[in-house]
Amino acid sequence: MKDVLVICTRNRHADMSRCLDSVLDQTRMPSALLVVDSSDDDTTAEICAEYANRPDMPLLEYVHTAPGLTLQRNIALEQAHGNFEIVHFIDDDVELEGTYLEELMDAFELDDALVGAGGLIKGGNRKNPTLFARLGGRDSATPGKVLSTGFNIGAHETPYDVEVEWLPGCSMSFRLSKIAGLRFDERRVGYAIGEDADFGLRASARGALRHVHKARLYHHQSPVNRHKRPLLVRMAIAHRWSLAEDNLGRVSRPMVVYGTLFEALTYLLRFWLSRSHDRVWWDCFVAGGAGLLDITRRKAS
Repeated sequence: MKDVLVICTRNRHADMSRCLDSVLDQTRMPSALLVVDSSDDDTTAEICAEYANRPDMPLLEYVHTAPGLTLQRNIALEQAHGNFEIVHFIDDDVELEGTYLEELMDAFELDDALVGAGGLIKGGNRKNPTLFARLGGRDSATPGKVLSTGFNIGAHETPYDVEVEWLPGCSMSFRLSKIAGLRFDERRVGYAIGEDADFGLRASARGALRHVHKARLYHHQSPVNRHKRPLLVRMAIAHRWSLAEDNLGRVSRPMVVYGTLFEALTYLLRFWLSRSHDRVWWDCFVAGGAGLLDITRRKAS
């Protein structure tokens, strides 16, 4: 099967070099590599040109676009449809283990009905769910679920294969014939938080998505282009509300409000209980309230 490996990137030059080095170490090379870049300078383009001339690098195509992760992913889908059978999306700040692509392609070749697959992600620092978080609809012991509150639970370092409802953006591959017509939601601009859960729920409605534990990568979580935590809290509330508005999965408006209120309460408790009254928890609590006001205005309009 012909497959294309897509890397969407913006201003992460050192991360891109490390990522491309790990591509060169793959036991099974992709048929082609597509870099969709929205950087502010030419450094990434120059890096890609250097790697494209390597004799051991598969065909590497570079495209420069306007900023926006969902836009960049959609441009990649447009170029991949009709030319390839499988598209792999990875982030620019990941480092692939040698058999990553081989394990994912084996999964697709062994199961013709498989719609999508993702790998085991190291570096996420996933903690065991607490009873408090589970009661608040913010966590679950079941990997790969999107809860009724809109919170999405990753499979990440789950040490066995399991069917999931979404795939994390740093490690998601799809059979293009199964996702024909689907696009990433370009209303989610910039950092586009939650675009992977949104797309995953749409794709899982067409068939199975699978966490393939032997396909492994390390997510370095680059600090470049990352928002501060309070802004992410507010953006995540809008994301979860959009899932409910679009009737995706089991997500519902009342449960989104419930989960958001519980999350805000958690931040307030952390602020009160922290010895130094850590300001970030107060800011997250305020962001939770602002996020609730945002969705109230959306509902009213």
